[in-house]
Amino acid sequence: MDFSWKPEYENLASEFLKQHFGGAQGLTNCFPCMRGDYPWGAHRPDVLDSRVPAKNNTEYHGLEKHAIQYQATAQYEYAFHHWLIAASWRRQDMVANNFNDDRHEKALEYCIKQALYNRALHRWQKNSEGCLLPDAFSFGLDDGDVRKKEEKALEDIEEFGKISKT
Repeated sequence: MDFSWKPEYENLASEFLKQHFGGAQGLTNCFPCMRGDYPWGAHRPDVLDSRVPAKNNTEYHGLEKHAIQYQATAQYEYAFHHWLIAASWRRQDMVANNFNDDRHEKALEYCIKQALYNRALHRWQKNSEGCLLPDAFSFGLDDGDVRKKEEKALEDIEEFGKISKT
């Protein structure tokens, strides 16, 4: 299976971005980049503005976190949407910053794998009779890693529920 970026993904990601966030500004508002309490001086004394290193990945990391939470709660269509938006934002960041190393390529590919896996799960969910449940391995994903991330996502959801009740 091919997990490379395809031109049609950009149109889908754009549609999903509008559907879930109203556009790019809605997404950046959802995942703010200001980190006034981070001790940049101790860890990165060369950083003059804390928004710079934080901004490059705030949105797509937030999208990935939401995507795995949707996945863990069997909301596969929304997980597909969020993984694909995350892939698009990762790709845009790679182009803008000339990140063409293997690590960034693998991260983009991982988002695409997750997106396609969740799309298959959504299709199965809608019509499970006569269809085999898609497995993570078929999408180049490690089943144990997927389960571990889903468990962490469920813990995060539970923790948020406890906080919001207080």
